Amino acid sequence: MDKIRVLVVDDSPFSQKIMKAALEASGFEVCGFAETGREGIERYRLLQPDAVTMDVTMPDMDGLTCSREILAKWPQAHIIMVSAMKDEALIAQGSLIGIQAFMQKPAKPAELATVLRQVCGIGQEEEFHQQYLAPFQAAFEENVKDLLQTQARLTVTAVTDGAFVSQGLAIVLGITGGYQGRAILDMSQATANALVEQLCGQPVTDQEDLLHCVAEFANIIGGHGVSKVNNLFPKLDLRLTPPSILFGEAISIVNPKLKSYLLHAETTLGPVAFSVGFVGGK
Repeated sequence: MDKIRVLVVDDSPFSQKIMKAALEASGFEVCGFAETGREGIERYRLLQPDAVTMDVTMPDMDGLTCSREILAKWPQAHIIMVSAMKDEALIAQGSLIGIQAFMQKPAKPAELATVLRQVCGIGQEEEFHQQYLAPFQAAFEENVKDLLQTQARLTVTAVTDGAFVSQGLAIVLGITGGYQGRAILDMSQATANALVEQLCGQPVTDQEDLLHCVAEFANIIGGHGVSKVNNLFPKLDLRLTPPSILFGEAISIVNPKLKSYLLHAETTLGPVAFSVGFVGGK
């Protein structure tokens, strides 16, 4: 992997030396320095760095103004404010502009390296794929227990080929945002009848009403799972697409790029399956 290239914007030669030593010790490349805000904007234009460390106080403009101008021209810029000052007002103003992190001088090399990798998204994909299952599993188990009023014996299986074979009724939810994915709630027609009767408190004879009810149950599970994941990875801003309803015999859904998990719950109403997986970044 190429080194992360960092532009240091700071009017103090002493601070520049400290930042250079800290960054290079952690494997980053300092691609340039700027001593004024205007010079910082011009250096950003010429160098197109992966990240910027930004001081607050400079001769011609403050770091907030410089950051605002950089982000107005290059919205993809990753800016970390590193200053002797770090108060709530500064953080609030900087966050509104789009500054992603705030550190106080002198920044510890290990902490600076961690923050830089986080704002640049380095290592996040592996962490996401290791952690997204637990929130969706919790959402599935909680709603099966609370809404269906039934205990379930759950098994979890990793699926590497993206294949999914339905029991007869599948509700497919697309997942968009920082990663693209798919969730499927699946069951047999008989289980769907029992599930909807449990949810509605009475038998549902209209097939369209039954499908809409199961689709809403899938949407609730998927929505709870996505919300839990967004709490862990807020910058991903995952969202669900409207559900697609598939029903019939021998339904097979395949996406060879998808790596997913199959959660299978044996309930008193019948077997209920939930599949969730992602293909990677944007």
